[in-house]
Formats: sequence, structure tokens, C-alpha cells
Amino acid sequence: MATIEGPKLQIPSPAARMVREGGSTSYEWQAFFDSVQQVAYNGTRSGPTASRPTDSFKGRWIGMPYFDTTLGYVIHLQSVNPDVWVRWDGTPV
Repeated sequence: MATIEGPKLQIPSPAARMVREGGSTSYEWQAFFDSVQQVAYNGTRSGPTASRPTDSFKGRWIGMPYFDTTLGYVIHLQSVNPDVWVRWDGTPV
């Protein structure tokens, strides 16, 4: 299983016990929390223009925010093939 850098979401211990007792649902719950973690991390990304998430980056979605520190404001992913990032008003950047 791949490790996702960024904030780690932890299941409170009572919930963790419930998941383990279910046996067959352990994998589903882990997959759910992995997805929540990925969305939380990717939804708070920031960095210079050159470090924007690319096609090879797992977990991108249309509308994904990215704080571009070179520009000094939040941009959003409008298209993934090709990558098109836009300002709040739809202007490509």
C-alpha cells in the first residue's frame, strides 16, 4: 500500500475496535479513510508554479484547489488532459 504524505487521519480507538470486530469490513473502512486522507491532503496543497500536481499525480480532480506561492493566490484544476489551471474567474494561468 502506498504511503500518502501530508496530514494523517486516525480512527479513534473505539471505532478501530468496531472495524476489526466486523472482520470483513476492515478493508473497506481502511480504503474509506485512505480516500478521506488523500482528499484532505490534496485539497490543501501549495507550492510554486513549477510544483503543481501533474498527470502522474494520484488523486487529482476537476476543481482541485492549489495555492500557487509564485502567483500568490489559489488556482483550480479545470482540465486534466491537458492540464489547465485557472484563477477564480476562469482565466488560465
